[in-house]
Amino acid sequence: MEYAELGRTGIRVSRVGLGTWQIGASYWGWGREYTREEALRVIRTAIELGVNFIDTAEIYGGGTSERIVGEAIRDVRDEVVVATKVSPLHLTYRGVRKALEGSLRRLGLRYVDLYQVHWPNPLIPLGQTMRAMEDLLEEGKIRAIGVSNFSLKRLEAARGHLSRHDVASNQVEYNLLKRDVERDLLPYCEGERITLIAYSPLAQGLLTGKYGPGRMPRGLQRRVMMALKYGGVRRLTRVLEVLGEIAKRRGVTVPQVSLNWVLRSRAVVAIPGAKRGEHVRQNVGAVGWSLTQEELEAIEAALSP
Repeated sequence: MEYAELGRTGIRVSRVGLGTWQIGASYWGWGREYTREEALRVIRTAIELGVNFIDTAEIYGGGTSERIVGEAIRDVRDEVVVATKVSPLHLTYRGVRKALEGSLRRLGLRYVDLYQVHWPNPLIPLGQTMRAMEDLLEEGKIRAIGVSNFSLKRLEAARGHLSRHDVASNQVEYNLLKRDVERDLLPYCEGERITLIAYSPLAQGLLTGKYGPGRMPRGLQRRVMMALKYGGVRRLTRVLEVLGEIAKRRGVTVPQVSLNWVLRSRAVVAIPGAKRGEHVRQNVGAVGWSLTQEELEAIEAALSP
């Protein structure tokens, strides 16, 4: 496993983490093909394989995700960096503090390592939110402040409202099909030593190569629309063909190539989800090697119109 510093905090996180938003989500099969026991096995397998960064949120599964993460890490708390998020509905000063208490209770923890604003809320003054975050850090209830789904402008504003600490990370969607962050946010994070946490690094399954015509679950329909926006199904097919060629030549898998591409910047940490232990093992295999310049150019050419 490869590790990186979370912002400038001194906290070391695995560059491949584990996203847990599927836990408790009925539209991803929770309670049917994805159960509590399987979720616990996935988290524990990830930790055994060197994954020490686990991301959750108060809204995931109505709190179910936090409860299961807390149960899974109970005996290895000191080995894990736990990140959770406050809902955009709870961003007042008092709301942030109350939301954290709820998260700590569900997780069974005294503190969380990274506390993130899940989405910005323009109806609540950002200064109020960041003041609460800074106070919680000073009180030892969190170890680092993060934001999520923040544009560059909002990220700069969030930093401007902090007087004693800084924003450690910004969690955003980033994958081969969703590259908006490369225009300004990623270069800014690289220059300012702010970690960019990439969620949906495999586009929720589109970049694994396993979903062909007629085999795509309903939950991925919006991902298809995203693929159409970025050049259509034909372009997606072309990209998957190139990824498959690289994977075959390298002796790896298509998802591993896709993840390795996301991690080509040292400022990026990825948090793919996993519903089975084999998914975790595959994700971990995305680090320890690098795509060549020739391979990167081939991927770029496949993405071109």
